[in-house]
Amino acid sequence: MKKTAIVLFAIFSVLFLSAQKNTKPVAGSPNEPIKITPTKPPVNTSPVQVEVEVKTDQRTLFTIGGDKVTVHEFESVYTKNNINNQSDFSEKSLRDYLTLYQNFRLKVKEAEAMKLDTITSLKNELEGYRKQLAKNYLTDREISEKLIQEAYERSLYEINASHILVRCDENANPADTMAAYKKIMALRKRIEKGEPFEKVAKESSEDPSAKTNNGNIGWFSVFGTIYPFESAAYSLKVGELSQPVRTEYGYHLVRVNERRNARGQMRVGHLLVRIPENATEQQKQDAKRKIDSVHALLVKGSIDWETAVREFSEDRATRTKGGELPWFGSGAPNRYPVEFEDAAFSLTSDSAISKPVATQFGWHIIRRFEKRPVPSFNEAKADIKRKVERDSRSQVAKNVLIERIKRENNFVIYPEVKSQLAARIDTNLQKGNWRADSTLRSNVPMFTLAGKSYTVNDFIDYMEKNAKRRNDKNKDALINEYFENFVNAKCLEYEESQLENKKPEFKALMKEYRDGILLFELMERMVWGKAVKDTAGLEEFRKKNETKYMWGERADVAIFNCTDKKIADAARKLALKNKPVADITAKLNKEGAKSKVSVIEGKYEKGQYDVVDKLEWKPAVTPVEKLSDSSYRFVWIKRIVGPEPKTLKEAKGFIVSDYQEYLEKTWLADLRKKYPITVNEDVLRSLIRK
Repeated sequence: MKKTAIVLFAIFSVLFLSAQKNTKPVAGSPNEPIKITPTKPPVNTSPVQVEVEVKTDQRTLFTIGGDKVTVHEFESVYTKNNINNQSDFSEKSLRDYLTLYQNFRLKVKEAEAMKLDTITSLKNELEGYRKQLAKNYLTDREISEKLIQEAYERSLYEINASHILVRCDENANPADTMAAYKKIMALRKRIEKGEPFEKVAKESSEDPSAKTNNGNIGWFSVFGTIYPFESAAYSLKVGELSQPVRTEYGYHLVRVNERRNARGQMRVGHLLVRIPENATEQQKQDAKRKIDSVHALLVKGSIDWETAVREFSEDRATRTKGGELPWFGSGAPNRYPVEFEDAAFSLTSDSAISKPVATQFGWHIIRRFEKRPVPSFNEAKADIKRKVERDSRSQVAKNVLIERIKRENNFVIYPEVKSQLAARIDTNLQKGNWRADSTLRSNVPMFTLAGKSYTVNDFIDYMEKNAKRRNDKNKDALINEYFENFVNAKCLEYEESQLENKKPEFKALMKEYRDGILLFELMERMVWGKAVKDTAGLEEFRKKNETKYMWGERADVAIFNCTDKKIADAARKLALKNKPVADITAKLNKEGAKSKVSVIEGKYEKGQYDVVDKLEWKPAVTPVEKLSDSSYRFVWIKRIVGPEPKTLKEAKGFIVSDYQEYLEKTWLADLRKKYPITVNEDVLRSLIRK
């Protein structure tokens, strides 16, 4: 079990159970330090305060060692942690839970008094948890939910589209960007004037595949292509031509050829007869004859599917598994050839097989194993959420959040500082080994956020730490990227630092986890670990409660098992003479003998061992009986033992559990003396609803 789960379980156990991009060059020698000041002073450097009045019951329900616990705090944990609708606000329910919560608060207070919250390992663990939890808050949740809903709605349909591409690097200079835009617009005008889209794509598209597919990229659905392209395609009507669409690859013209309802997902097996690359006509004919003959055998029932695949399929990866392939959806990323998909989805029932289907790999016979329809939104939401978080569209929600952070916290940028710094940075930045010359360093602000200035030095430190070899961008584009990432990182850092102030649920979760960590450590020290390690205390506790840990009446038995009837009879004769078990086995188990006798000895209460339960409980030796496995057995009841105390070893699990309960009970009594509790009875009674 992970520590997080253990800590949360411990809590419940106790409660229940015990960027600006424009730049201009700076004049001066490249060896001179930067000596400039911002030309645009901040209008207001204090963060925008958004106050939301939330009415909570701040009456004091009880005090513990002088600390006040409000009705709001108590009600929050009461309604959250009561299971099976037990939080009914009845007097009994409230008072029972109040006692449990008081015990919890006593322990946390003692942990704080012991300064467990200063232990480095616990502080690191809490910080790690905070980082993980904060990730859920460092995105615009409303936008994220809309992206999830949008992705699901798109998953209900599949698009067949064509495109024309004019390449343009996403960090190209304005002149190159404009040239690419003018070129794509010229191609669009040709199509508008009547030239066939396919002709223009084949002649002018800078996607190499257009030479053979005339720009048609086939069927796809959500997550099947990059997000801007996907969005353009899903916004178009069939036959409609888009305006230029900008992606990381350049400018696209997109045309939707067809649109259909999503076909769901399919699990199939296939039998493959390969056609070699550059196959002769004879090889092609041989492959066709082979697939046709196998298909005929399957249709007639002369051979079953598994046998046919095992004997004839040339797909080594699947022929020992009935040809089974992973689940796939129509038009999914890394999809199968369209001929294969169409044949698979044309099968109307499980176990149905297709006619031979040709693809670039050879000839296939496809067998349908199972088909499932498009899932409901609730069924698909978790999976779509994961895909959205991994997809480029997740940046949309993060960008919205960053812009909000800037807006709410008076973000002010000084572009002239960045442009002057950029002019003095050399191309070693692209090599990944860049280190700033001392003349570059300065405490001049590059931007301010929430009243704090982030300086040239701060940005230089960031670049030195994050610089990697980059051949995809020129120096200025790279500096812009680093600066944008630096600004975004500082915005998110600030937002993260304010989560306890802005998000009550985050603050509550952090307090819950922090208290849980302290509680776990405290209980391990004072109760759990102590009870396990304190052997003397356990033995003393056992003696004081000896009558609680008693054996009932038990039979002291020896159960003999033999593979040979003759040896079994010999062993029984010795048992009838009350010979010790050790002497019997020593006498009969000769070295090298094929047949030997084995013995199970023990004391058993009724209900512990069915072999003993069936016997009459009195000293005796049962007759030899033959068992279903052709072995032989008899039982020697040597004596009936009356009730007697269990040893610590025999009852340790029960004793440790009870001793832990005892330690906790006495410890809590001491804590109640150390930290007196006073309950406001009038306030408590006001909470009773029935």
